[in-house]
Amino acid sequence: MKNSYSRAVKRINSIDTKHYLNISHKRYRDIRSKGEYTADATLIAEYYRRVGVLLQFVNIEGVSILMGMSRLIHKEPFLDYDNLLTICPNLKEINLTIFKVICFNYLEWCCLIDKGNAIAIKYHDIYEPIIKLFERGGGQISIHHHELVGGFGAFPRSISASRGDMKEFDISDNALDLEIKEIEHAEAFLKGYLFDRNVTSNCIRCRTRLLVEENQSIGGTWYNIKCETEKCFDDNFSSYYFE
Repeated sequence: MKNSYSRAVKRINSIDTKHYLNISHKRYRDIRSKGEYTADATLIAEYYRRVGVLLQFVNIEGVSILMGMSRLIHKEPFLDYDNLLTICPNLKEINLTIFKVICFNYLEWCCLIDKGNAIAIKYHDIYEPIIKLFERGGGQISIHHHELVGGFGAFPRSISASRGDMKEFDISDNALDLEIKEIEHAEAFLKGYLFDRNVTSNCIRCRTRLLVEENQSIGGTWYNIKCETEKCFDDNFSSYYFE
Protein backbone atom coordinates (compact mmCIF):
# COMPACT_ATOMS: atom_id res chain seq x y z
CA MET A 1 0.00 0.00 0.00
CA LYS A 2 3.02 2.30 -0.06
CA ASN A 3 3.07 5.34 -2.34
CA SER A 4 -0.74 5.49 -2.50
CA TYR A 5 -0.62 9.27 -2.32
CA SER A 6 1.83 9.69 -5.20
CA ARG A 7 -0.20 7.29 -7.34
CA ALA A 8 -3.38 9.22 -6.52
CA VAL A 9 -1.77 12.53 -7.52
CA LYS A 10 -0.66 11.02 -10.81
CA ARG A 11 -4.11 9.56 -11.39
CA ILE A 12 -5.91 12.87 -10.82
CA ASN A 13 -3.46 14.72 -13.04
CA SER A 14 -4.15 12.17 -15.79
CA ILE A 15 -7.90 12.87 -15.93
CA ASP A 16 -8.87 14.10 -19.38
CA THR A 17 -10.18 17.62 -18.73
CA LYS A 18 -11.85 17.92 -22.14
CA HIS A 19 -14.92 16.23 -20.63
CA TYR A 20 -15.38 19.16 -18.26
CA LEU A 21 -14.66 22.26 -20.32
CA ASN A 22 -17.39 24.70 -21.42
CA ILE A 23 -20.25 22.61 -20.07
CA SER A 24 -21.87 25.02 -17.60
CA HIS A 25 -24.57 26.15 -20.05
CA LYS A 26 -25.16 22.80 -21.72
CA ARG A 27 -28.13 20.52 -21.12
CA TYR A 28 -27.33 17.14 -19.58
CA ARG A 29 -28.37 15.29 -22.73
CA ASP A 30 -25.91 17.39 -24.77
CA ILE A 31 -23.01 16.30 -22.58
CA ARG A 32 -23.49 12.53 -22.24
CA SER A 33 -25.85 9.83 -23.43
CA LYS A 34 -28.52 8.12 -21.33
CA GLY A 35 -26.38 4.98 -21.42
CA GLU A 36 -23.37 6.81 -20.04
CA TYR A 37 -25.49 8.36 -17.29
CA THR A 38 -26.79 4.91 -16.39
CA ALA A 39 -23.20 3.68 -15.95
CA ASP A 40 -22.43 6.85 -13.97
CA ALA A 41 -25.28 6.05 -11.57
CA THR A 42 -23.84 2.57 -11.02
CA LEU A 43 -20.47 4.05 -10.07
CA ILE A 44 -22.05 6.53 -7.65
CA ALA A 45 -24.22 3.82 -6.10
CA GLU A 46 -21.17 1.64 -5.52
CA TYR A 47 -19.30 4.55 -3.95
CA TYR A 48 -22.24 5.13 -1.60
CA ARG A 49 -22.30 1.40 -0.79
CA ARG A 50 -18.59 1.36 0.08
CA VAL A 51 -18.96 4.45 2.26
CA GLY A 52 -21.91 2.73 3.96
CA VAL A 53 -19.76 -0.30 4.73
CA LEU A 54 -17.12 1.94 6.33
CA LEU A 55 -19.77 3.84 8.30
CA GLN A 56 -21.08 0.59 9.73
CA PHE A 57 -17.56 -0.42 10.72
CA VAL A 58 -16.89 2.84 12.59
CA ASN A 59 -20.47 2.99 13.95
CA ILE A 60 -21.55 6.26 12.31
CA GLU A 61 -25.09 6.65 10.93
CA GLY A 62 -24.34 8.92 7.99
CA VAL A 63 -22.10 11.57 6.45
CA SER A 64 -22.33 14.29 3.84
CA ILE A 65 -21.05 13.55 0.34
CA LEU A 66 -18.60 16.39 1.00
CA MET A 67 -17.06 14.71 4.06
CA GLY A 68 -13.61 13.25 3.65
CA MET A 69 -13.50 9.66 4.88
CA SER A 70 -10.12 10.23 6.48
CA ARG A 71 -11.71 12.70 8.92
CA LEU A 72 -13.87 9.90 10.33
CA ILE A 73 -10.72 8.20 11.53
CA HIS A 74 -8.06 10.89 11.83
CA LYS A 75 -9.40 14.32 12.81
CA GLU A 76 -6.31 16.30 11.87
CA PRO A 77 -5.88 17.24 8.18
CA PHE A 78 -2.98 15.86 6.19
CA LEU A 79 -3.22 18.46 3.43
CA ASP A 80 -4.27 22.07 2.96
CA TYR A 81 -7.15 22.41 0.48
CA ASP A 82 -5.71 25.75 -0.65
CA ASN A 83 -2.77 23.81 -2.10
CA LEU A 84 -4.91 21.41 -4.12
CA LEU A 85 -4.37 23.15 -7.46
CA THR A 86 -0.63 23.23 -6.85
CA ILE A 87 -0.60 19.49 -6.16
CA CYS A 88 -2.99 18.75 -9.03
CA PRO A 89 -2.67 21.51 -11.65
CA ASN A 90 -4.87 19.42 -13.94
CA LEU A 91 -7.87 20.54 -11.87
CA LYS A 92 -7.35 24.26 -12.62
CA GLU A 93 -9.48 24.06 -15.77
CA ILE A 94 -12.32 22.15 -14.09
CA ASN A 95 -14.97 24.46 -12.65
CA LEU A 96 -16.76 21.83 -10.55
CA THR A 97 -16.55 22.27 -6.77
CA ILE A 98 -17.77 18.80 -5.76
CA PHE A 99 -15.31 17.24 -8.19
CA LYS A 100 -12.40 19.06 -6.57
CA VAL A 101 -13.53 18.39 -3.00
CA ILE A 102 -13.79 14.66 -3.64
CA CYS A 103 -10.37 14.61 -5.30
CA PHE A 104 -8.93 16.34 -2.23
CA ASN A 105 -10.65 13.85 0.08
CA TYR A 106 -9.24 11.00 -2.01
CA LEU A 107 -5.72 12.37 -1.61
CA GLU A 108 -6.14 12.63 2.16
CA TRP A 109 -7.40 9.04 2.31
CA CYS A 110 -4.29 7.92 0.44
CA CYS A 111 -2.14 9.82 2.95
CA LEU A 112 -3.83 7.84 5.70
CA ILE A 113 -3.08 4.60 3.85
CA ASP A 114 0.58 5.57 3.53
CA LYS A 115 0.69 6.27 7.27
CA GLY A 116 -0.22 2.64 7.80
CA ASN A 117 -3.65 3.22 9.30
CA ALA A 118 -5.30 -0.20 9.60
CA ILE A 119 -8.82 1.00 8.74
CA ALA A 120 -7.67 2.94 5.69
CA ILE A 121 -5.73 -0.09 4.49
CA LYS A 122 -8.77 -2.33 5.04
CA TYR A 123 -10.93 0.01 2.94
CA HIS A 124 -8.17 1.18 0.62
CA ASP A 125 -10.36 1.18 -2.49
CA ILE A 126 -13.31 3.12 -1.05
CA TYR A 127 -12.80 5.99 -3.51
CA GLU A 128 -12.29 3.78 -6.56
CA PRO A 129 -15.86 4.09 -7.95
CA ILE A 130 -16.06 7.89 -7.72
CA ILE A 131 -12.56 8.48 -9.13
CA LYS A 132 -13.37 6.06 -11.94
CA LEU A 133 -16.50 8.14 -12.57
CA PHE A 134 -14.32 11.22 -13.03
CA GLU A 135 -11.92 9.36 -15.29
CA ARG A 136 -14.76 8.16 -17.51
CA GLY A 137 -16.08 11.71 -17.94
CA GLY A 138 -19.05 11.52 -15.58
CA GLY A 139 -18.00 14.09 -13.01
CA GLN A 140 -20.53 16.79 -13.97
CA ILE A 141 -22.16 16.65 -10.53
CA SER A 142 -23.42 19.33 -8.17
CA ILE A 143 -25.42 19.85 -4.99
CA HIS A 144 -29.00 21.09 -5.32
CA HIS A 145 -30.92 21.45 -2.06
CA HIS A 146 -30.33 18.11 -0.29
CA GLU A 147 -29.34 16.06 -3.30
CA LEU A 148 -26.35 15.19 -5.45
CA VAL A 149 -27.59 15.80 -8.97
CA GLY A 150 -26.46 15.13 -12.51
CA GLY A 151 -27.68 13.68 -15.78
CA PHE A 152 -28.22 10.38 -13.97
CA GLY A 153 -30.90 11.92 -11.74
CA ALA A 154 -30.27 12.44 -8.03
CA PHE A 155 -28.78 10.77 -4.97
CA PRO A 156 -29.20 11.93 -1.36
CA ARG A 157 -26.59 14.45 -0.28
CA SER A 158 -26.15 12.43 2.91
CA ILE A 159 -24.75 8.91 2.64
CA SER A 160 -26.43 6.54 5.09
CA ALA A 161 -24.74 3.60 6.77
CA SER A 162 -27.64 1.48 5.50
CA ARG A 163 -26.11 1.77 2.02
CA GLY A 164 -23.59 -0.79 3.22
CA ASP A 165 -26.32 -3.45 3.21
CA MET A 166 -26.71 -3.24 -0.56
CA LYS A 167 -25.36 -5.84 -2.95
CA GLU A 168 -22.04 -4.90 -4.51
CA PHE A 169 -22.26 -3.31 -7.96
CA ASP A 170 -20.00 -4.54 -10.75
CA ILE A 171 -17.95 -1.51 -11.81
CA SER A 172 -15.57 -3.27 -14.16
CA ASP A 173 -15.18 -1.55 -17.52
CA ASN A 174 -16.83 -4.53 -19.22
CA ALA A 175 -19.92 -4.30 -16.98
CA LEU A 176 -20.22 -0.53 -17.36
CA ASP A 177 -19.77 -0.70 -21.11
CA LEU A 178 -22.46 -3.41 -21.29
CA GLU A 179 -24.85 -1.10 -19.43
CA ILE A 180 -24.23 1.58 -22.03
CA LYS A 181 -24.72 -0.85 -24.92
CA GLU A 182 -27.98 -2.13 -23.41
CA ILE A 183 -29.39 1.38 -23.21
CA GLU A 184 -28.26 2.22 -26.74
CA HIS A 185 -29.82 -1.02 -27.99
CA ALA A 186 -33.11 -0.26 -26.21
CA GLU A 187 -33.13 3.31 -27.57
CA ALA A 188 -32.64 2.05 -31.12
CA PHE A 189 -35.47 -0.43 -30.60
CA LEU A 190 -37.78 2.26 -29.22
CA LYS A 191 -37.08 4.60 -32.13
CA GLY A 192 -37.98 1.82 -34.53
CA TYR A 193 -41.04 0.88 -32.50
CA LEU A 194 -42.36 4.45 -32.54
CA PHE A 195 -42.15 4.38 -36.32
CA ASP A 196 -43.62 0.88 -36.68
CA ARG A 197 -45.42 -0.82 -33.79
CA ASN A 198 -44.68 -4.23 -35.35
CA VAL A 199 -40.93 -3.87 -34.84
CA THR A 200 -39.46 -6.37 -32.36
CA SER A 201 -36.08 -6.76 -30.65
CA ASN A 202 -34.31 -9.06 -28.23
CA CYS A 203 -32.34 -8.32 -25.08
CA ILE A 204 -28.60 -8.30 -25.76
CA ARG A 205 -27.97 -9.79 -22.32
CA CYS A 206 -30.13 -12.93 -22.54
CA ARG A 207 -31.56 -12.78 -26.11
CA THR A 208 -35.15 -12.88 -24.82
CA ARG A 209 -37.78 -10.57 -26.33
CA LEU A 210 -38.01 -6.95 -25.21
CA LEU A 211 -41.42 -5.51 -24.37
CA VAL A 212 -42.55 -1.87 -24.60
CA GLU A 213 -45.14 -0.29 -22.33
CA GLU A 214 -46.33 3.25 -23.08
CA ASN A 215 -47.25 5.51 -20.16
CA GLN A 216 -48.62 9.02 -19.77
CA SER A 217 -47.74 11.55 -17.08
CA ILE A 218 -47.89 15.29 -16.54
CA GLY A 219 -44.42 15.55 -18.03
CA GLY A 220 -45.43 13.75 -21.20
CA THR A 221 -45.16 10.27 -22.63
CA TRP A 222 -42.62 7.80 -21.32
CA TYR A 223 -41.88 4.20 -22.15
CA ASN A 224 -40.84 1.20 -20.08
CA ILE A 225 -38.71 -1.29 -21.98
CA LYS A 226 -38.46 -4.59 -20.19
CA CYS A 227 -36.95 -7.98 -20.95
CA GLU A 228 -39.34 -10.93 -20.69
CA THR A 229 -36.76 -12.62 -18.47
CA GLU A 230 -37.38 -11.72 -14.83
CA LYS A 231 -34.78 -9.44 -13.19
CA CYS A 232 -33.06 -8.75 -16.51
CA PHE A 233 -33.17 -5.48 -18.49
CA ASP A 234 -35.79 -3.01 -17.27
CA ASP A 235 -35.53 0.75 -17.84
CA ASN A 236 -37.65 3.80 -18.55
CA PHE A 237 -37.24 6.15 -21.49
CA SER A 238 -38.75 9.60 -21.82
CA SER A 239 -39.91 11.01 -25.14
CA TYR A 240 -37.60 13.90 -24.14
CA TYR A 241 -34.67 11.95 -25.57
CA PHE A 242 -36.31 11.62 -28.97
CA GLU A 243 -37.17 15.27 -29.59
